[in-house]
Amino acid sequence: MNLNEMAQQGAPEDPQAGAAPAGGKTQPTAQQQTQFDMLLGRARQIMGEQAQEWRQAMEVNPAEAAVRMGTQTLRFLTMESEKAGQPVDPAVLLHAGVQLVKDIAGVANDAGLVPDDQLEPFLQQVMQESIAEYMRMDADEGLMPSPDQLQQQGPQAGQQPPPAPGPQGGINLAQMAQQGGMQ
Repeated sequence: MNLNEMAQQGAPEDPQAGAAPAGGKTQPTAQQQTQFDMLLGRARQIMGEQAQEWRQAMEVNPAEAAVRMGTQTLRFLTMESEKAGQPVDPAVLLHAGVQLVKDIAGVANDAGLVPDDQLEPFLQQVMQESIAEYMRMDADEGLMPSPDQLQQQGPQAGQQPPPAPGPQGGINLAQMAQQGGMQ
């Protein structure tokens, strides 16, 4: 169950927010749910404001446009949040990204740009490319080592690679992966 589904069902009955229920899935805390709602709502607003540009790009290459617009929008909002002293929780970023990709796939499908039988591969491709693009942007900004730097450095025998540097108080996808947020 993602945070969007949890939001549609309302707050959990269990007073221990964040506790894992019998099904083993962790419920979001009130703060995570609020952050998710705000991040996804603002991302949808920005995407709506750029609907014409976005639609034209989708007509040329739906997957590429979805990756570019979705990743840039979420990254912009995440960086702005970090600048304001409110870093985005890694789980929230991941869930918001998944929901935004689903939203984009729905729009592409409704417009006839991605047929029903291609929705699943489209979702998978866009999600994978979006994560890779976000990581590339982190590397370009020095927030984590680039793939080339990692290959050149390579861990010494028996050693783990050093953790990726990140913005103070913020997150990047490499840190999220190390924390188990990308499973």
